[in-house]
Amino acid sequence: MNSNYARALIPLIMAGTFIFDVFMPWGYAVWVVGNVFGVLLALWIEWPIAPYVVAAAGTVLVQMGHALSLPGIPQDLAIFNRVVGVVLLWITAWLVARARKAKLDDATRRLGAIVESSSDAILSVTPGGFVTTWNAGAERIFGYTATEMIGRSILTLIPAHLHRDRAWLLATVRGAHDIHTYYDAVRLTKDGRCIDVSVTLSSLKDAMGQFVGVSKVIRDISERKRAETLLQQAHEALEIKVLERTAELSSANQSLQKLSGRLIQVQEEERSRLARDLHDEVGQLLTALKIDLQDIQHGEVGEVRFSSLTDSLELVDRLLTQVRTLALDLRPSLLDDLGLVSALRWYANRQATRNGWTLSLSVEGMGGRVPASIEVTCFRVAQEALTNVAKYARAKAIDLTLRRQYQEVMLVIQDDGVGFDVPSARQRAQGESIGLLGMEERVRLAGGSFVISSAPGEGTRIELCFPLTEHEQAKPHATVEVISP
Repeated sequence: MNSNYARALIPLIMAGTFIFDVFMPWGYAVWVVGNVFGVLLALWIEWPIAPYVVAAAGTVLVQMGHALSLPGIPQDLAIFNRVVGVVLLWITAWLVARARKAKLDDATRRLGAIVESSSDAILSVTPGGFVTTWNAGAERIFGYTATEMIGRSILTLIPAHLHRDRAWLLATVRGAHDIHTYYDAVRLTKDGRCIDVSVTLSSLKDAMGQFVGVSKVIRDISERKRAETLLQQAHEALEIKVLERTAELSSANQSLQKLSGRLIQVQEEERSRLARDLHDEVGQLLTALKIDLQDIQHGEVGEVRFSSLTDSLELVDRLLTQVRTLALDLRPSLLDDLGLVSALRWYANRQATRNGWTLSLSVEGMGGRVPASIEVTCFRVAQEALTNVAKYARAKAIDLTLRRQYQEVMLVIQDDGVGFDVPSARQRAQGESIGLLGMEERVRLAGGSFVISSAPGEGTRIELCFPLTEHEQAKPHATVEVISP
């Protein structure tokens, strides 16, 4: 039942009992049940002395009823009945008050058990700022025992540099500010550590409704704060990575567009070169061969015809050599038939002979074939690199190292030429040349890594590295000759 209902019903019941007692000449004992019921309703009123107040009011009404009631029963019996009724009324009030106290004590014990077993710090503070209660959770969080903290200032838990927090808390426990139900703060432990906590404040009032202090529930949220910090750092790092990746993708997209345009231009240049070679060399040889054959056809039999036939055979030999050279420049058959080692040896020796280099070719652990994509990439990069050395490096010695370890294939191309500034060359390659970008993109598409190191006057070193899958690593190795020219 609501306490407001109880406060309303008690006067109504006692007034009705009083009226019946006055106008019905039956004696008080018949209507004592009304006042007793009023006392019982005092159970729902928070005021501790409410049962005794109701009993006192009932006693007064009994005497007034006796004075005002109509005569109907003997006077001595009426007095006796009213005395018994008053005694019964006060006994009921005593029983109700005791039941209220027992109920309150039981609730207090339960509340105390809850408070003591809580993992949060639960304490109460007087308006003067002194601690009056301190539970086991507070001991665990702050390190102070109840004996150490009870009677001590609550400012003990606030770091000295937080002047505003200290002033605000003192004003709050004195009732000068509205109570903040929940907030985050920093508190100080016994061993001098500052910890992050969440604080819940509630006002404490006495039986008369007067403010007597505040209760505080404090929870250690250091782990949550650390997790939030780590999450924030991870989020920021992820955003940085996304921005970096976006910039890389944008740069790669621009480079790819420029590379595609340059590739088309290079294809046209290569076609023009092939057309010139076919016209200037193969075409001229075929024209000369045609003239010699016509001389043989229309000439006299003898020494002149034999001489023309000899010249024709020489032209045919030169023609075959030129066609083979063009075919090998496009794609050497050695690469498909015998593999990377043989193709690399043939091409490097050819370039060394043509340019007067001292060549050192070292092959380590290249038993068996590696994937075709890796072989083609290594050969094309070596082809491009040696062409660039011949054009720009003015080198005298070339070192090539081809090495296969258990998990990767590595190709190193090094010269002793004039070298160059790599960042500047990369910048120029954005729109003028396909060399560096082409080699790097080719290696990347084959799943490898490309590193170029150079400086003016210090030569150039190119490293290619390709990881092998488990299936490729497990292939049986055939014996291949190791060449070191």
